[in-house]
Amino acid sequence: MIISDSLKNYLRYLALEKNLAKQTIESYETDLELLCELDELSIGSIDTFLNERAKAFDYKPSSLARHFSSLRGFLNYLEERGELEFSPENLFAAPRLEKYLPQCLSIDEVAQVFESLPSDKFGMRDTALLELLYSMGLRISEAVSLKLEHVQLDKGWIIPVGKGNKQRLVPLSGKAKENLEQWIKEWRQQLKPKTDTVTLNFHGKKLSRVGAWKIIQARTAFLGKTISPHSFRHSFATHCLAGGMDLRILQELLGHANLATTQIYTHLDNDYLKAEHHRFHPREKLKH
Repeated sequence: MIISDSLKNYLRYLALEKNLAKQTIESYETDLELLCELDELSIGSIDTFLNERAKAFDYKPSSLARHFSSLRGFLNYLEERGELEFSPENLFAAPRLEKYLPQCLSIDEVAQVFESLPSDKFGMRDTALLELLYSMGLRISEAVSLKLEHVQLDKGWIIPVGKGNKQRLVPLSGKAKENLEQWIKEWRQQLKPKTDTVTLNFHGKKLSRVGAWKIIQARTAFLGKTISPHSFRHSFATHCLAGGMDLRILQELLGHANLATTQIYTHLDNDYLKAEHHRFHPREKLKH
């Protein structure tokens, strides 16, 4: 099977038989065109493809969900025509999604990261960054772009600007509020700010995404696993669900336009709860 020919046939099928809009078909083509670089379609090759896509999209669940949907449709099309040697269901079973998502830190690991940060100007800057990513579940782009005017300490809110310039309210309370207030009022001025963003780089300018990545990698190196900025947002969502938060409330906090994107975390939450149960349940501990 020549993958590029099969893809052309699939896109033609979407246009003629499914009557999908041109823009929708172009989105499918964008998601699937890199498949043409594979020598074959097998569970192993697609597994590698999805892992590479995960890294390319900074492990964003929304982007991964879209790629899963596009790929599932294409493979189902091939299976119906007898052009596939395996069942797509073997590839898209819900638990497999976890391996393509960022590392989920345990609550203890998050606490260790916060506790390891020093109480100097850069330690407090990094604490503020982590509060935005974990305590408020912001995307890294939202965190580094957050302006002082978007932090309402007196009202207990921050107002991040998400995709499509959409604003949302995220509660600010407890230790997160204390740390952000301390950074903004006591430490931030020491970096001689040249911008009004909350977080700053060494020169007092806006912190870049690359800079934030480097900070996260440096501050979490002792954990011995690859942690990205999105790992903290991912952990925030997982821990909130584990604590019993309503899915629609979580959707609002994360700024997801579609509830289906938030539902990705429900699959992960089951595995997370099992892991935490085995780790902390007293009868489980007796086995070791």
